[in-house]
Amino acid sequence: MLKICIFSSAFFLLPSTLILGIQTKQVQAIYLSNNRVTTSQINRNILTQAPTASASNLELQAQKLFEKGDFSASIPLLEVAINNYATQGDNYSQIRALRNLGLVYLKLGKWQDTEIALNNCLNLIQQISNTQKTKKITASVLEVKGQLELSIGQAEAALDTWKEASQIYEKIGDFLGFTRSGINQAQALQALGLYSQAFKQLTRAKQNLEEQPDTIVKAKALQSLGDVLRGIGQLSESQKVLESSLIIAEKLQATEEIAIIWMSLGNTAILLDNPQAANLFYKRAIEESLIVEIKIQAMLNQLNLVINQKQELTAKELVTNIDDSLNQLSVSQPGIYARINLAQNLIEFRKEVLANGNNKPLYPPAKIADYLVIAVQQARNLGDARAESYGLGTLGTLYEHNQQWNEARELTEKALILAQGINATDIVYQWEWQLGRILTVTGNKNEAIVAYSQSVKSLQALRSDIVAISSELKFDFRDSVEPIYRELVELLLQPATPGKKDISQKNLKRARQVIEALQLAELDNFFRNSCLDAKPVEVDRVDKNAAIFYTIVLRDRLAVILAIPEKPLVYYSTKISRAEVNSKVETMLQALTFPQKRIFIENYLEPATEIYQWLIYPAEELLRDNKIETLVFVLEGRLRSIPLASLYDGQKYVIENYNVAIAPSLELIDPKPLARKKLEVLGMGITESRQGFPPLPNVRQELEDIQAEASSEILLNESFTEKEANTEVADTPYQVIHIATHGEFSSNVEDTFILTWDDRINVEELRSMIKSGVQQTRPVELLVLSACRTATGDDRATLGLAGVAVRAGARSTIASLWYVSDEATAVLMKNLYEQLIDPKITKAEALRRAQRKILRDAQAREVNSEFEHPYFWSTFVLIGNWL
Repeated sequence: MLKICIFSSAFFLLPSTLILGIQTKQVQAIYLSNNRVTTSQINRNILTQAPTASASNLELQAQKLFEKGDFSASIPLLEVAINNYATQGDNYSQIRALRNLGLVYLKLGKWQDTEIALNNCLNLIQQISNTQKTKKITASVLEVKGQLELSIGQAEAALDTWKEASQIYEKIGDFLGFTRSGINQAQALQALGLYSQAFKQLTRAKQNLEEQPDTIVKAKALQSLGDVLRGIGQLSESQKVLESSLIIAEKLQATEEIAIIWMSLGNTAILLDNPQAANLFYKRAIEESLIVEIKIQAMLNQLNLVINQKQELTAKELVTNIDDSLNQLSVSQPGIYARINLAQNLIEFRKEVLANGNNKPLYPPAKIADYLVIAVQQARNLGDARAESYGLGTLGTLYEHNQQWNEARELTEKALILAQGINATDIVYQWEWQLGRILTVTGNKNEAIVAYSQSVKSLQALRSDIVAISSELKFDFRDSVEPIYRELVELLLQPATPGKKDISQKNLKRARQVIEALQLAELDNFFRNSCLDAKPVEVDRVDKNAAIFYTIVLRDRLAVILAIPEKPLVYYSTKISRAEVNSKVETMLQALTFPQKRIFIENYLEPATEIYQWLIYPAEELLRDNKIETLVFVLEGRLRSIPLASLYDGQKYVIENYNVAIAPSLELIDPKPLARKKLEVLGMGITESRQGFPPLPNVRQELEDIQAEASSEILLNESFTEKEANTEVADTPYQVIHIATHGEFSSNVEDTFILTWDDRINVEELRSMIKSGVQQTRPVELLVLSACRTATGDDRATLGLAGVAVRAGARSTIASLWYVSDEATAVLMKNLYEQLIDPKITKAEALRRAQRKILRDAQAREVNSEFEHPYFWSTFVLIGNWL
């Protein structure tokens, strides 16, 4: 859903003579927009001469009108003040009033008038000989100029402008101006999708303000930081920071800032799966604000929430209120985007209602089209190409849903041309995707493939931008990014001749590349950062005895592309829906993990056999003929949750015939074997109950067995803290890091952690630990995570599992898909390290032998016979480099 950015971080400048006469409590009450600063924060030395009282009072009256959102009414007051200052030859005051007039025009969306006012300011500044005295007002003009550039979609230009303002503030020692410019730069970075950089910028601002008195600037810095934290998935921290911002804003009685913070808290609450709290926050924002634009934004956020909750009557009431409020707005960017956002919500609302069998939804297409036609016309009048593109493209979406294909295509192409003309790649990809959908439905397959391919190309160009920021809404990646890859693969895998299987090698290769790109996009999305260095890797170069299985669940089938060294790609599929795939996977997992279902092995063998039939059976002969030893799977969705080593061919488990490995993406594989002349292991673990987790008594024996097989250092219980682990890793370049403790892997990076004695290590902290120290000159070859598991029922949880490996910089990871017997884990790990010291075998072979030994010893009753069940030996999977 389109986000509306209506809050300017610029503020009114007031005459210094007025400031000197205001008492402290009054000072705290004077603020503007969402970043209005108290007048005590405004420079008292801008003017060398006091303006006349009448002109000063006119400015103050204009400021009060601005504060109430009555922007148009403030214009004539400022114009009279400007003329008065010009008559008096008071250039400083004239520049200030002109700058404020530019800010008013900006709020009204009058870009050309804003630009003229600001250019007049800069021309007047050039006429003042004492440039030292004009530096601060120059910076204040640049602040508004940056807001103008951001409003018209020129985020990079805005960033440069605000950097220039920041440099001026720094030179003249204006701490608050410098901090405010930093917050502005973070706005531009967010608009560019560079959330990690915005996070760093705002963290610095927060640190700079910690020892300073509470001001609106401080509250705004925290509010912006809270928004960025939400964008990068740190939801609990986002809520905490926003609450701190709210305390300051309430202390200062900053009504509009309070309303904005309530909205931010509502957005975070949604991602925390707390819609009731979100609804209350949005209501508070609506009640708190006096500014129409802010009320509308809060109502639109609330509308999106109630539509998702299928509350039709509440949605209808909200639409009426939004409609009434829109009529109060003058022509401006906020009004344009509000209409587009409302139309997008109503399109989704119609889809929901029609899907439920109601053929007479509340809002007919003609009514929705009215909002968009007005938005497009207003955008043209303002010269806002970005908003016009959004309006036209959304109108195309409406026609698409109404199956008016010619009109939908024409509007989409117009929107695309506009977006391309301003290099707005973040919306270009959306219209390319929409065009691809329309072309597919109308039977233009080749053109559709081109459109989809262009959309994927645009997404890849935005790896650090849209793929990361699309996590703003919990399932936005699945709704707005992931389907593009899937739908392109589906087109590529359609036979050239209906009813046949004649898919060209060119299309198979392209489909494989798209699947790889989807894997990378998902991991980028998981980390909220384009942090992965991907390089194309040919399977022949990695391992001549390995076969790579690429799987993807399409609309009506499970597709598999098989890559065997020096052979053409092979394609086969099973006609089955995603729901059926997920159901069978769930049946298999229940048979593995539910004690009552483990009693009868048949409960497991039936789904394990069927999934084997989907993935491996069609390739059995090829695998034998090509002497394949290792099966490597690039998986997606729920298929990532199952242990492929324990799939069953009707007579044997896969592990009895092949080594098995999982590759999050073949492009992320570092194709080098494990150097094991002398295996050096850092073992860490906890045996006792900590932080509500049960004890792991066999961990001590597990680590001692490792120590008996390889050169090892052990950090156990009290010794296993993040600080001790960091020190040890920094001092010694270990090849293997073995962590035997509780851990959880989730689709939410915030909920992915490893338990230490006194704390939890998250993914980012684990990455820092493994990559720390000057002596860690070579990457960790193998990261072993014992006693961890993926989150139950979370079909993206294994992204956390795969992500730990690639994000931490380890070439390979061995980890468990579920909690397993402490005793069985200790036995498996003893077997594993007995094999790892053999330099002649790969890591995948070492894990296979360790697992097979448990199975065979259990069958021979040499260990606990219960261990014969795959639950005990198949939980551990190898992710990454299998050599």
